[in-house]
Amino acid sequence: MAYIERNQRSGRRALLAIITGLLFLFLIYGFIRLQILERDKYTERSLNNSVRKIEKLPVRGLILDRDGDILVDNRPAFVIAVVPREITPEAIEFAARVSAVSVAEIKAKMKAEFGFHPIVIARDVTYEQVVAIEENSLDYPGLLVRVESKRYYPEEIFSPHIFGTIGEVTEAEIKENSFYQSGDLIGKNGLEKVYDTELRGEQGIQFKRVNASGKILGDFDSPLNTSGKHGSDLFLALDYDLQAFAESLFVDRLGSLVAIDPRDGSVLAMVTKPDYDPRLLAGQIRPEIWQSLLNDKTHPLYNRSIQNGYPPGSTYKIVAAIAALQEKLITPAWSATCPGYFQLGRRTIHCWNLKGHGTLDLQGAIKNSCNVYFFKLGLKIGLDTWAKYSQLFGFGSRTGIDLPNESKGLVPTREYYNRRYGVNGWTSGHLANLAIGQGELLTTPLQIAQFVTILANRGFYYSPHLTDHFYEYDPPQIIDYQTERMEVPGIDADVYEVVLEGMRQVMAGGTGRQGKVEGIEMAGKTGTAQNPHGKSHAWFMAFAPFVNPEIAIAVILENSGGGGANAAPLARKVLEKHFFGHEIIKPVFIKSGLDSLIDQAEPEAFPFPEIQPIQIVPNIGDN
Repeated sequence: MAYIERNQRSGRRALLAIITGLLFLFLIYGFIRLQILERDKYTERSLNNSVRKIEKLPVRGLILDRDGDILVDNRPAFVIAVVPREITPEAIEFAARVSAVSVAEIKAKMKAEFGFHPIVIARDVTYEQVVAIEENSLDYPGLLVRVESKRYYPEEIFSPHIFGTIGEVTEAEIKENSFYQSGDLIGKNGLEKVYDTELRGEQGIQFKRVNASGKILGDFDSPLNTSGKHGSDLFLALDYDLQAFAESLFVDRLGSLVAIDPRDGSVLAMVTKPDYDPRLLAGQIRPEIWQSLLNDKTHPLYNRSIQNGYPPGSTYKIVAAIAALQEKLITPAWSATCPGYFQLGRRTIHCWNLKGHGTLDLQGAIKNSCNVYFFKLGLKIGLDTWAKYSQLFGFGSRTGIDLPNESKGLVPTREYYNRRYGVNGWTSGHLANLAIGQGELLTTPLQIAQFVTILANRGFYYSPHLTDHFYEYDPPQIIDYQTERMEVPGIDADVYEVVLEGMRQVMAGGTGRQGKVEGIEMAGKTGTAQNPHGKSHAWFMAFAPFVNPEIAIAVILENSGGGGANAAPLARKVLEKHFFGHEIIKPVFIKSGLDSLIDQAEPEAFPFPEIQPIQIVPNIGDN
């Protein structure tokens, strides 16, 4: 019996020891969870009773040109914000009265946030509104004023399509990127969007002591405090003196100009007109201004340099010439006679020079931009070969420039025509039209600028880019934009030389001579593209000097007539500014008969087949 009692006591002691051990282990786990595993969470809960986490907004990086001149700066601006965990119904009513934002809008903004993160309800508020909030802060807890950066543009700076805008992050953008928080300002388009991560920097955190009503009493020294990171400054390859001068030439004009340094792909100037004053979309945007821009029939919000698709006109004859030479379909001496028209079945197709050019070889046809020669050449090439060489030179594809929403343009292929017209629904007339840069073919001004860059380099190029380098503050360092040399495959050197000689003659005495810069040997090509909505579009592309080129340029002027008479002189002024620092004022001279013909030249095409409108959606050509 004593033995049994001893065993029972021993069992009870063992059970007690096990229970005590388990309790001890539970306490150890609780200690580890409290002090180690979830230390930050419980620390934050504890701090929230008397300490408030204040987010330190980073300073957004500047945007500067190649000379270090500031193009986009920052200025302080006040915002009104509410703290959901502290705000009272009375404070919401007061905030609505002061900020001119409805109670319903304020509550809608607060739906996604229930903590101490401030929700911005009004931006870019006046000094009087700030005073009203501060004077009543004790009576209305959870209502506060913050300071953030607002983009500022020096007086002489415009170019909104390059820089873009910043705006408040949307719920959809927050879902896509958890890095964003409600109320954050992020890049919405242009360079601001492409380089938002680099420009915006990193947010810091500062803990402050607060009283029961949320009033800040002073700093709280916490190891969780962080200083944040200044946004990187963005230095552009852009020559803004050249940019501003080029923009000044587009007063009352619609169109685009793109100038590229062929040695590395740097964009020296990119003009798109019409545009708008970037100050209108900095800070609080007035609804009537936004609606006015949206409803403007000239589409000032649209970046014509990279989003508009245009038939390239006779600038595209160079693609046909290269395709025919490289495929050995012709020699440079192959000639055709132009009586001023071309008979295609029962259709009579007219050259822009109704008197005819006579008999021309390839270089003569390029020099004089003879339609009849290239009608015949297009029929020899065939659609598949034409499309192949178009795509080799990047048409129908994005260039990869560091701007959003770039269009691919459109290169019609056999598949495209079969899909659109049916297998037997299209004819050789379509191809004749494509050979002179008309029809369904659509290109962007940037694609034409890249094309002339490839010609300038005799086959190689770099993706066009606006960025030169970034300056990072922490640690201080320069991050260069990385470029990669690319080659157009399968084009012989002698093919380039034949075509470039024809383009040199264009500038020396052909249709492009009004674009020639005195004292500098150049190569170029004019174009006049038919426009079903009005007067023809004027095109011009060129590079200079002919040997060791340092600038390539493409210009389109909408509804302006002949390319040689209108686009070429404008491009010449920009080239003179680039080479000499100023425009050269030429003396007035009496025009020759050919000059008058060039001035009056209507579309270098015929109205067959159907021509597409000039504007296209950013992703046209995807199908």
